[in-house]
Amino acid sequence: MDRKIVNMQGKSQHSEPPPVSHFWFAQVDVRLGRIEFMVTRLERQIWLIVGGCAGLLIFEIVKALSGRSL
Repeated sequence: MDRKIVNMQGKSQHSEPPPVSHFWFAQVDVRLGRIEFMVTRLERQIWLIVGGCAGLLIFEIVKALSGRSL
């Protein structure tokens, strides 16, 4: 038998309910998920603003180099 294989037949199954702290950790996970969602949304908005400003800057550079108004 390979040394990396472990015999699992000797393990007993615990039928007791999970401790109350699992509920607390679940609440923390939910709140962290909401925070991550807000940060992702804020990051997308910032990239949208940066992209828009970059586009306007490119238009102004083209306008200045061409010597005519658009």
